[in-house]
Amino acid sequence: MRVDMQGKVAVVTGAAQGIGRAIAEALVENGALVTIADVQEEKGRATAEALGPDVQFQACDVSDQAQVRALFDAVIARHGRLDAAVNNAGINTGRPEERVTVDRYSDEIWHRIVDVDLHGTFYCCKAETAQMVKQGSGAIVNIASIAGVVPLRLQIGFVAAKAAVIRMTEAMAAELGPAGIRVNSVSPGSTLVQGTRQLFYSNKETAERLVSFIPQRRPGETNEIAAAVLFLLSDAGSYVNGHNLIVDGGWTCGFSRDF
Repeated sequence: MRVDMQGKVAVVTGAAQGIGRAIAEALVENGALVTIADVQEEKGRATAEALGPDVQFQACDVSDQAQVRALFDAVIARHGRLDAAVNNAGINTGRPEERVTVDRYSDEIWHRIVDVDLHGTFYCCKAETAQMVKQGSGAIVNIASIAGVVPLRLQIGFVAAKAAVIRMTEAMAAELGPAGIRVNSVSPGSTLVQGTRQLFYSNKETAERLVSFIPQRRPGETNEIAAAVLFLLSDAGSYVNGHNLIVDGGWTCGFSRDF
């Protein structure tokens, strides 16, 4: 996808791999000045190097507000402004044995997911908008999930956090639209990343069952999520505000549901 992001200053969190990396790559290819952030320092630095000499990396745990402030202070000190931000950093339960009903759901996992996926997104939005309000412009995309749209089972912490991210996005759009700032979210469906490959797509029977509920009969690719984000950040999406763009191959339209 080609849009004009030439010279736009952008930050993508959780960009060492997967969807975040694909978003950062799309921004770089369209001319943006990109800083990527991740808790995975070695992988993050390698990704920044692979994406190009102008791509910056900063280690950041988004659940730590001080680290988030340091990230955006560094970006603004370097560039003097912030035009686009993608709050992608997030986690979910990664092992089958952790996916259980609410009565057995771990308090530790609940707090860990909410701290990163919800609190971390809030901390980033707060830091981003502090600069964007000053300059009177900017675009933010929060990466949510179809888990925040339909009640997926056995991952109550993730469902709750992502639903909250979507509502927070809408509230921010209403608050900040008059200041020249657009805020939207993207909700990916089942997308091929390292975690889903291990959890779902490494087993033929599980993979076939999962895609049977997707009208397009396949999982999404990270570049397809990146294209949706790029549209919302660019002038092509200049009148889109407070919207949750679902990118799921039709899963949540009710084709068939058992997950």
